[in-house]
Amino acid sequence: MQVLPFTATSKTLPISVTATASSSTALPGQGNTVRVVNEGPNVAFLSIGSGTQTAVLPNSTPTATSTPVLAGTDVSFTIPNDQVYNISAICRANGTATLDLQVGEGA
Repeated sequence: MQVLPFTATSKTLPISVTATASSSTALPGQGNTVRVVNEGPNVAFLSIGSGTQTAVLPNSTPTATSTPVLAGTDVSFTIPNDQVYNISAICRANGTATLDLQVGEGA
């Protein structure tokens, strides 16, 4: 399978993240990959999926609604490309971050 890069015209959605879970927001397009750039100084935890999402902080019970994205990193996750998915994000107490999201095909 050939992996294609994101196009230069991929839409970008910024999300401001605090210690309260952000509102569930539709990703800015459809594709098999979501790219997340964490501009902030803190780790952000994500929940990405179909329907309304609410990110939570990790605890002793493993959950799919607390995927970490380290500060200053650029990561990509695969997602099904059958519909528009939603995202919610949260930081630990007193933490903040700005996440920039893109959806496309590739890496």
